[in-house]
Amino acid sequence: MNAIESTLNNLGLSPNEAKVYLAALEMGTASAQDISHKAGVIRTTGYSILERLAIRNFVYKTKEKSKTRYVAESPKNLVHRFGHYQHELTNSLPELEAIYNQSQVKPKIVFYEGKDGIEEIYADTIRENPKEILEYFSSEMFTKLPYFPMEYLPKRIRHNIHAKRIATDNHKMREHATHDKEELSQTILLPKEEFNPPVEINIYNNKVAFMSYSDEIGVIIESQGIADAMRQIYRLLWKKLKR
Repeated sequence: MNAIESTLNNLGLSPNEAKVYLAALEMGTASAQDISHKAGVIRTTGYSILERLAIRNFVYKTKEKSKTRYVAESPKNLVHRFGHYQHELTNSLPELEAIYNQSQVKPKIVFYEGKDGIEEIYADTIRENPKEILEYFSSEMFTKLPYFPMEYLPKRIRHNIHAKRIATDNHKMREHATHDKEELSQTILLPKEEFNPPVEINIYNNKVAFMSYSDEIGVIIESQGIADAMRQIYRLLWKKLKR
């Protein structure tokens, strides 16, 4: 693909549409068959593309001895038209932003599958760059993703993201908790018979993430209201457990 075709792709044309437009541009007034041949596509495909381009005003149709011919729109007119579109879009931006902001009030739910999906959820906690992550920690991470804490924790520390975690009291977690200070973490350990979640929950910014290591699935709910409610519950529990 050359630079001109790439530019046309950026204007919304497919690779074949770009080739057909360029062929029409080079030939002036020509039939669908001749333009298709020049563009290197079969006639039926070329005809369909020309009809689509005509609807979008990249070419227009004319008659020559009662036969349909196609003429490419001039590049200058395309520049003028797309400049006009940009101007209209700029003028409509406040209204569009208002519609977009309204949509942000509605919760968004994204599902993830596999170990890669769970790792992607953790990556999101870094991209969001929250001041703090509140965790209901599942020890199954050490079984299902034993290598991952060593990859994830340095990134979290580098971004100065603090974490609080409520976790099951076991040998692995007790050892892990000894590094709380350097890992910007605080940990509360609970007896296994009271707290041993198969699903991990992370609360950060306006998101709540659920990760099931046994099922290898995860969910992120993006909702300020839901995140705030979960955060309040977490902090009440944390305060009670710290007494």
